[in-house]
Amino acid sequence: MKTKSILLFVAISLLAPAALFAQTAFGLRTGVAATTLSAKGDLYNDNNVTFSFTAGAFSTIQLNKSLAVQPELNYVRKGRSNETTELNTTTETDFLLDYLQIPVLFQYRNDQLLNKSGSVFYIHAGPYAGFVLNTKTRASDNDENTPEIETDDSKNTDWGATMGIGFQTPIFKQDICFDLRYDMGLSEIAQQPTDYRTKALSLSVGIKF
Repeated sequence: MKTKSILLFVAISLLAPAALFAQTAFGLRTGVAATTLSAKGDLYNDNNVTFSFTAGAFSTIQLNKSLAVQPELNYVRKGRSNETTELNTTTETDFLLDYLQIPVLFQYRNDQLLNKSGSVFYIHAGPYAGFVLNTKTRASDNDENTPEIETDDSKNTDWGATMGIGFQTPIFKQDICFDLRYDMGLSEIAQQPTDYRTKALSLSVGIKF
């Protein structure tokens, strides 16, 4: 508990940049994520996907017209749907990990893409640290009443990289961001039969204040 409190303090500090950065915007984002676990280096395996929602907060620190740094504090559930067969009976179970994920993204915007409406396309990439909040298994039947069994989560800290593209446009005088990103985990996930890493493809919408 003490460790998680320290991590939360660090995350909040990342989202509260110093007043030296005059061009700083804060925002909230939410969306959906398709996630799985796959072997190290296997970027194309999209089997056994689970779906969940993701949400978080961010601050965009504009360094100049084209470059920005964007630290974030996000919740995301990642996992894998596994199928086992015993005595001619097939059972599907989801292995799920709830993460507090802290990426620091470096964002590039091409000024030539700007138009009179203020809309802009951007690309971003950077490292992330994911700290597991809890780990669960459940039957893959999409039933809200399905019990979730908590398991040991002590070895599931995830380090990885995030990359993506986005589009920002003003709607009712508020900047709205649409974001498509891919997370690639670099740390081995415990409690798995092979050397699995996390993968996640997410689509989100955000608002800047």
